[in-house]
Amino acid sequence: MENNQEHIIPEYDFDIIEIIKEGFRRIEGVKGTFLVAFGIYFIIAVALNVVLGIFFPSPPLPADPNYLNQQIVTILSYPILMPLMVGIIMLAIKYSRGENLDFKSIFNYYHLTGKLSLAGLLIYVLTFIGILLLIIPGIYLSVAYVFTLPLIADKGLGVWEAMEYSRKTVTKHWFKVSGLMFLLGLILGVGVLALGVGVIWALPLMFVTLYGLLYPLIFDGVEL
Repeated sequence: MENNQEHIIPEYDFDIIEIIKEGFRRIEGVKGTFLVAFGIYFIIAVALNVVLGIFFPSPPLPADPNYLNQQIVTILSYPILMPLMVGIIMLAIKYSRGENLDFKSIFNYYHLTGKLSLAGLLIYVLTFIGILLLIIPGIYLSVAYVFTLPLIADKGLGVWEAMEYSRKTVTKHWFKVSGLMFLLGLILGVGVLALGVGVIWALPLMFVTLYGLLYPLIFDGVEL
């Protein structure tokens, strides 16, 4: 049963450049673990997309009426992929708390499949509706819901409870959080363009900075 009580929104602040610098320092020695974990996720995601694509073939152009098929494949992938993504996120959170990391732990969250899939679906639908409503609401929600999944897995919150707690907390410093996410995405994009070699640093940096530094800064020590 979900707890619908109002939670106190934590006070926090951070410097975007400094937290990215700290992220670069923190990834030393753990890049391999995150890369292996994400490699597993990627292989499973590709295989799942191929299998589901047999039943819901994707069109070459978004303008095709059957473009809906790709959206269906995405949603049907949630029960398999959401727990794995949370597993990678939790690697970063555990790392921030000084716990030993094991890439196999990404498989430890399938008991939350229902909650995580529902959260993913709601975020997908609400963000899509927001995009249709002049785009800006969708951009706002895509950033505001960034901590929903770890709040479910790490803090045991209910689906809507986690979504709202993430949204209200991020809203306090939405522009800073969105700026951090944009820069991390930019670094990842540059890493991909650099013959993919930069991904070795950029991918772990994204998880460690966002979930291994910012998430604990905001939520660790907060009683829920």
